[in-house]
Amino acid sequence: MPSPRAGNGRFLWGAGTSAHQVEGGNDGSDWWDWEQLPDKIRNGDRSGAACGSWTRYEEDLDLLTSMNLDAYRFSVEWSRIEPQAGRYDESAIEHYRKLLLACRARGITPMVTLHHFTNPRWFAALGGWEKLENLSHFVSFARLMGERYGDLVDHWITINEPEVLAFRGYDEGAWPPGVKDRSRALVVIANLLEAHGLASAALRETDRVDADGDGAPARIGAAKHWVLLEPLRAWNPLEHLSAMLQNGVFNVAVVRALAGGPIDLSIPGAKPVRRHVDALRGSSDFLGVNYYTRWLVSIGGKEPRVARPGAAVSDLGWEFYPAGLERALLASASFGLPLYVAENGIADAEDRLRPAFIRESLASLDRARARGVDVRGYFHWSLLDNFEWNDGYHGKFGLCAVDFGKADAPRTPRPSAHVYAEEVKRRVSSRPA
Repeated sequence: MPSPRAGNGRFLWGAGTSAHQVEGGNDGSDWWDWEQLPDKIRNGDRSGAACGSWTRYEEDLDLLTSMNLDAYRFSVEWSRIEPQAGRYDESAIEHYRKLLLACRARGITPMVTLHHFTNPRWFAALGGWEKLENLSHFVSFARLMGERYGDLVDHWITINEPEVLAFRGYDEGAWPPGVKDRSRALVVIANLLEAHGLASAALRETDRVDADGDGAPARIGAAKHWVLLEPLRAWNPLEHLSAMLQNGVFNVAVVRALAGGPIDLSIPGAKPVRRHVDALRGSSDFLGVNYYTRWLVSIGGKEPRVARPGAAVSDLGWEFYPAGLERALLASASFGLPLYVAENGIADAEDRLRPAFIRESLASLDRARARGVDVRGYFHWSLLDNFEWNDGYHGKFGLCAVDFGKADAPRTPRPSAHVYAEEVKRRVSSRPA
């Protein structure tokens, strides 16, 4: 049976951030330690004070309302809340409660992510996501979040992009812990998927309050980075095969498990992982779809995935391809879950591509919905320029520019922020009463 519509049918319009990327001072995580190592982060950047959102969250929420937005996706930082295994910081817990209350006071629906790439230092020291026995720590954290915030939160994302975390950290070695072993990467994906199922059950046990008054106290999902993969050369059968295999493990296998199917992960050169996890059945009320671009798969080239030759690209070299959002939504919808666009954006410091990206992405969203895809909200990534992981402060995804060279890191809405606000206003005003 489909989950109830968000807010009695209200489509959510929002923007997103994650704690480590914007808060500043998250010094208890594996990512903080990773940043201190030489040659791990572009230009030697460190997250440091980031955007200062730990203390300036009300200013950030006011930016949302100024753009006609009524929803905010953000993450709670596990390492702040549980700085040592089993020891919780009540001041951090209270901080996030104040943030949630500030959202509700402004009519902003919060969508809370429990894990957005960062791990407490102690959890990483235990072996992190490689060890199945460690999942109990995350489940306890999820249970606590349901207990403390269930009266204010109805929308939960347990895990953000399990496949990205695993491949970047355990296959490419570009993220902590810096491993290059594809078999270990598949184990981590499987464990993260299982953790989603277990955490979902813990949230349902503890979040019994319907904060939005629409009959559903907890809607729970995971966020999946759906990347379009195509052969670079249409005539090359090996590139067709490689694109198909990569799509099968990176996209299809992950969403199939989140939709309640078995975990079945296999890729050439790696030991397959196959499990039946009872906790995954019925664990997802929705799927968060994160879409940015498409990649063309190359065999024998310098890079295994490249942008389309001659295409406009973002500051990170990703192809400008907003039309692909429709394709990503159609493919994701085939697994039977309602969808939220949990991330969609472009790194563009000069704001030369983002206005068109927003307009064309929302047109793609409109087309997907017109074709019957059950999409219940859209969150632009991101509200602010922020610390972009191993790219440091080079990738500027923000609707609002942040001047990191000044002590108070002032925020300035870009022209694209006004474009987004007008696009949202037009769609909301044309909605039937």
